[in-house]
Amino acid sequence: MKNVRIWFEKQGAARYISHLDLTRNMARGLKLSGLPVWYTEGFNPRIYMTYAMPLSLGVCGERECMDIRLTEEISLEEVAPRLNAHLPSGLRTLEATEPVNKFEDIQYGEYHLFLEGDPETLEEQLHTLFQKEEVLVRKHTKKGDKEFDIKPDFQNAQVDRQEEGLLLHLCLPCSVNGSTNPGLLLEALKRHEGLEPYGVITRKRLLLQDFSELR
Repeated sequence: MKNVRIWFEKQGAARYISHLDLTRNMARGLKLSGLPVWYTEGFNPRIYMTYAMPLSLGVCGERECMDIRLTEEISLEEVAPRLNAHLPSGLRTLEATEPVNKFEDIQYGEYHLFLEGDPETLEEQLHTLFQKEEVLVRKHTKKGDKEFDIKPDFQNAQVDRQEEGLLLHLCLPCSVNGSTNPGLLLEALKRHEGLEPYGVITRKRLLLQDFSELR
């Protein structure tokens, strides 16, 4: 049995597929591909799949990954084209590799957050927002909703002016111990500045403690 890490992207309308539906689509694709995948044992066998830090609904992913197991030796170069033939629009396998790091080693997510609107006005609003001593938003946790200060995570974002808005480069906590959703910045702008720009969030890649890329 061989462990294989499948790298894929989730773009376009597929960003609105829930994690449960993503799992269903991937399971269906793997089954139809004819790849020799390993099934769990017991009364309800299913294809073994485990994901690294599932995306929030509505967030695009450029380099997401899941681990599967193969019961036969095949070329890893076969995996992507065979799986892609049975995936819906917006889901595309990039490549298959042998895992190097554990998912538990993930500490950060690298994101792009595009805010649509006048770039100068948006940049001024962001500057005003982070001049506050605290930037509190309501965050849902396993123990219920609580007030959360996002300033430490967002105040050092790199900002690039675009023709139709602002592009923010973010590196945020993203681990089994807790994560910061980029969408919290949209909530903060609405709550503190009365601003509701259209935002598109894309996770670029997952990072380790030393900020190197997950492999």
